[in-house]
Amino acid sequence: MQAIIRRVLIPILIIAMPISAMIAYILYYQQVKQHRAGQSTHNIAPATFGSRQWESFRGNPAQTGSSEGQLPSGLSIKWKFAAKDAVKSTPVVRDGKVFVTSSDKNIYCLTLEKGEILWTYTTGDAIEASALVIDNRVYVGSEDRTLYALDAEHGKPVWTYKTGDKITGSVNYRTVNGSTELFTGSYDGLFTCLDAATGTKKWSYEAQNYINGSPAIGSGLAAFGSCDANLYMVPLDDPNNAKAFDSGSYIAASPAIANGKVYFGNFDGQFFCVDIETGKDLWAYRDSKQAFFSSPAVNQDYVVVGCRDKKVYCFEAMTGKLIWTFLTGAEVDSSPVLCGNHILVGSSDGKLYCLTAAGGTLTGSFDAASAILSGPAIADNCILIACEDGTVYALQQSK
Repeated sequence: MQAIIRRVLIPILIIAMPISAMIAYILYYQQVKQHRAGQSTHNIAPATFGSRQWESFRGNPAQTGSSEGQLPSGLSIKWKFAAKDAVKSTPVVRDGKVFVTSSDKNIYCLTLEKGEILWTYTTGDAIEASALVIDNRVYVGSEDRTLYALDAEHGKPVWTYKTGDKITGSVNYRTVNGSTELFTGSYDGLFTCLDAATGTKKWSYEAQNYINGSPAIGSGLAAFGSCDANLYMVPLDDPNNAKAFDSGSYIAASPAIANGKVYFGNFDGQFFCVDIETGKDLWAYRDSKQAFFSSPAVNQDYVVVGCRDKKVYCFEAMTGKLIWTFLTGAEVDSSPVLCGNHILVGSSDGKLYCLTAAGGTLTGSFDAASAILSGPAIADNCILIACEDGTVYALQQSK
């Protein structure tokens, strides 16, 4: 009997062993393949864009609206936050916190990681201006005719400064010999320099009408527009020696300073490049039929700006040659941001557009379903946008 069993089982085992080994190899290979596929999905190199800070309306005192790095090819929602009324300002970022102002009168401090509220401070009226966050303080102008200085950690008031009329433009700053000075304009026509530590006025310069936008600070001066049609270039150490350039129409938009020049648009659809040294325009574009309320993004090569004719314009920075236009579905009051070789800009059609800087080619968009009136902020691999319906979105690279 044992001999019979050996004669039957041994051939079966000889045949079964290689088959079993083959099956085991196939299963192992499939497992390794799946593991590697999963590994490659989760180990895609993340796009790196934006420094850890976007502490002011346009990211820097010169208001150039530029950011570091390269944008990812796809975006997803990291979190969203709902204010109680419109958000017409750009969110700002400092040390892992996001500061948002709203027409609901509030200043909100949120975590950049999850959009959770850390604190809220209520002013006396709507806030249209973006916050400025430096030296662990938050500076915000309100339509209640007050500039507020708050502790950035807890939102407690440090000091207030009263103006003669509402403040709709963001505060800007410079640091000299270890001391910080603040600069703000208001609807009383006054452009004012304050000591940041105490809120004490150091000097003021009077325009002939409302100051609506935010001043750009650079090349030793402040550049700002007024509804008296003038672009003012005020030396910060000698404000009595200011220059004025007559643009021919109201200036509601905020300018940018770059390349020794000031770039801005006016209410009549004209866009200018003014030389700081001479105070005269080097070039101008006059073919738009609608107002510029957008602040330009500028680098060595390009000037990009939105217009109420629904278009985004890109000019050569030095010559003013029109390179391209991109048509959106509605007015573009949003201020563009340059990031690497791409541009981000919002529109009143509710979309955030990503365009190539060289050709204005659409590479992607995000539908916020509500008008985007302010510019995006880019910080710590996050894009922040705010909408007229009060929603603030934090966007990240798609996983």
